[in-house]
Parts: sequence; structure tokens; C-alpha cells
Amino acid sequence: MSLREHLRAIAETEPPPALPEGFFIRSRRRARRRRLAGTGLLAITVVAAGLVVPHGGGPAAVGAAAAPMLSELVGAGLGGPLGWALLAVLLVLLAVLWRELPGRSLLRRLATAAVVGSLLVLAAPPGTALWGEPRGRVGLPDRLAAPESWWSAAELQQSPPGPVALVYSGRATHGNLEEGRLVLLAADGDRYRILDVFSDPLEQLVHEELASTWPVLSPDGRLLSAGGYGVYDLVTGTQVNGPGWESVPRAWSADGKRLARATTDPSDGSQTGWQVQDLASGRTLRTIGYDEPGGGATVALSPDGARIAVEQSDRIAVYPVAGGEPVAWPRDGWRLGDSTAWSPDGRLLVMVRRAACVGCGQPTGPSEVRVVDVETGVTVTGGSFAPLAADVAIRVQGWRAPDQLVVQVGGAVEVFTLGRAAPSRLLTLPAGVSAIEIATSRLAAPLRPAEPATYGPPNLFLWLAVGVCGVPVLLAAATAWSIARRVRGRARRGGDAV
Repeated sequence: MSLREHLRAIAETEPPPALPEGFFIRSRRRARRRRLAGTGLLAITVVAAGLVVPHGGGPAAVGAAAAPMLSELVGAGLGGPLGWALLAVLLVLLAVLWRELPGRSLLRRLATAAVVGSLLVLAAPPGTALWGEPRGRVGLPDRLAAPESWWSAAELQQSPPGPVALVYSGRATHGNLEEGRLVLLAADGDRYRILDVFSDPLEQLVHEELASTWPVLSPDGRLLSAGGYGVYDLVTGTQVNGPGWESVPRAWSADGKRLARATTDPSDGSQTGWQVQDLASGRTLRTIGYDEPGGGATVALSPDGARIAVEQSDRIAVYPVAGGEPVAWPRDGWRLGDSTAWSPDGRLLVMVRRAACVGCGQPTGPSEVRVVDVETGVTVTGGSFAPLAADVAIRVQGWRAPDQLVVQVGGAVEVFTLGRAAPSRLLTLPAGVSAIEIATSRLAAPLRPAEPATYGPPNLFLWLAVGVCGVPVLLAAATAWSIARRVRGRARRGGDAV
């Protein structure tokens, strides 16, 4: 008898193996789940590669070719809602494969590594390869993100946006805990971040903005003076601490090398005048005292930083920073057009007559804008504009061209052109936004179509909400699973005993 025949004879004498009931059904079901999970992983890989690799205009072109709702989903790439959806699907597929694929111990290690990697993706700074937030978009967007979309936006300190094109605030921008809030828009894309400042709730009933003073951006959009709440570097997300920063900047020169700030009385903190400071050295170049208590609230530096215009009682005075007597002329109820009043050539100043302000409770009426010669205070040819509508606040943003002035008028940003009485619309602000500050270096950039906004990794409030709501659910699910497993084990042992 050969060995094969001998083995066959032994096998025929042995009883057939006892297979668990439904063994083949479960095997087929397991195989189908493996194929489904494998196909899903392959689909996720293909979609993610299609979003990351530029083709025909990149993700923006894909979003533009899709239906409007799909455009909002796809246009932001992996940094937008689609990235979150793909991550959720990936975690579900890993959960399916957890108990179905062979080599369970190795698979669990791989799954753990995948979960850790997912958390790293969530924590990664936007703009890296992990997030893929679009960059390189030059120009101001033709519309801004609506307030209801900011709920998950990352904090400035958590995910700095880099230099910004503009910041805005108002009643609609208040945070989840009703703190004061500034919304920041990056200069090279539709990336939004927020800066929250916890202020006195009673103060918020009076001031709808972050603070009673307007936020002031440096010309390049890198540094932000947020009223009395400090100066922030928008590239690093940190507060600036250095020589001469005890009082926040109120005006910048166009080249960003010099700034003006208020001087204060150490005994009571009241403002006593103005200083011009060189940023590189921190050296004070000139100090100008108020000619009466209270002085003037507005100051403007010339584009080259060589002159400073201030309000003094009933006159406007323009001082040489290097020293000497000022050029002065009566202001007749007019005021400097904010810190950006100087024209690019240093020959003109913007003056405003405000009859309305946001949240201050003063009598309201029409406001006016005009452009005057810096040496004489006389209105230049074409520098008078029609009175603006009543009950609107105005804020001069700066110059878009040698003959074009950009001004916020209530809920819109308008362009005033010398020689034309009426302005033209540049941008409409979202409802509930009452203050905007545009970096002066971005004013000349053309408008571009707004792309789907991205907001970076979830902010602290969202993580707290997930922790408060999600942890109890996970604990309940884990408890239910543990109880069910024990019940099944006892039932199985009882059946074996019988």
C-alpha cells in the first residue's frame, strides 16, 4: 500500500470535522466586507490624489465644474468639508477591517497608527501637505464668508494665517461665549481664522466692535493692533513684546518702518500726546504733546514716515518727524480720515465729517468725505463728494490708486474717485459686520471670485463640545458592547454545559 492510499484510508476512518452553524455564510459575508472595505480604501486614495495633484486649475476648477452644492464641498480640497468626510469614511473602513482581516494583532497595530495619523492631520497647521488649504490667490475676494460658517474656525494662536488681506468684526462676529472677536482673512487665499478676546459683557453692550478703537493692520498685513488688547504677529500667532510696544500702534508709514503710538501719563494712564517710533531700533524719533487735555483721537503718518498729521484742538497740524514747526490750518469741524488719510504721493489728506458712529449713542446724520491739500487744507479740485446716507459709520481704508480712495460706508466698502461725486461699490459686508480694516498693500489688488472658505483645524470650543457630548456616548457604547459580550459568553457556556 502506497503512502497516499494509507493516508486516504486513515482519513476515511476519521469522523468528519464539525463546522459551526452558518460557517460558510459567515465566510462569504466576511469576504464581501473585505472586498467592500478594500474598494472603499482605493476610492478614498483616488479622490484624495485627485484633490492634491493639480490638474486643469486644481480643486477650484473641479468645484467650478460641479453643481453649486458640490462646488462648496469640493472646492476647498482636503482642507474643506470633503477632507473631513473622507477622514470619517476612512475611520469607518478601518473599524470594519479591524475584526475581519487576518493577522488581527498586526491589523490592530496598523489601525492604531492610522488613528494617530488622523489626529496628526487634525492638529497639523493648515497649508501643509496634510491639509492642502489653497494658497496663491492674489486679490481681494468679491464676497466674505457668512458669520454662520465661522463656528469651527481655528484660533489665531492655534493656526496663524500668515499676512492677512483684511480683518473685520461686529455684533455677528461675537464668539460662542459672546466674547469679542475679530475675523482674519489670509492675503493669499480664502483661509479664515479668528481672534477671540474675553471682554467685559457690559462693555459689549456699548461697543459692537472688538474695542472702542478700530483695529489697525500694518501695511503688509503681518501685524495687527487689536485696540487695547495687544499687538499680534499673524505669521507666528504670538503677541509682540519688545521696546516701545507698551502702547499699541495707531498708525503706520506705508513702508512699515515707522509707527505712531500714544504716549501716556504713568500716574493715571491717560493719553498725553503722540510718539513716532522707528521699528528696527525701537528709538523714539519725535514726541508731540497734546495742546489741551484729551487732545485728538486720530493720527496719520505720511507714506515715507517723514511727517505726522495730528488733530490739535480746532486745527490740523502736520509735523516734520525730523523736527521743526508744523504746517497747520483750521479743521472747521472736519477730522483726519483715520490713520490711512495720506495719499500715496504725500500731497493730499482725506478729511471726514462724522455725524454717526457705531454704538456710541451720539446724534446721527449724514457724514461727508473730502480730499484736501496737505499744505493749506484747501479742498482739491474734484475732492468734494456728495453727502453720505444718514446713520452710517465711515472708516477710511486708504488709497487704491492716486485718484481713488477706499472707504467703508456702513455695511459696504466704496471707492471714491476724484472728480466723481458718487462712489462705486467695491465690497458688501456680511450682515452684522460693522468694522473692517483692509491692509493698505492689498487695496490696489483686483477683486477675484471668492472660493469656498477653509477654516483650519477645529478650535478649542469645538473640541470641548465633542468631549462633553462625545465621551459619554462612547462610554455608553463601550459599556453596552461589554455587557452584550458577557451575555453572549454566558449563553454560549450554558449551551455547552447542556
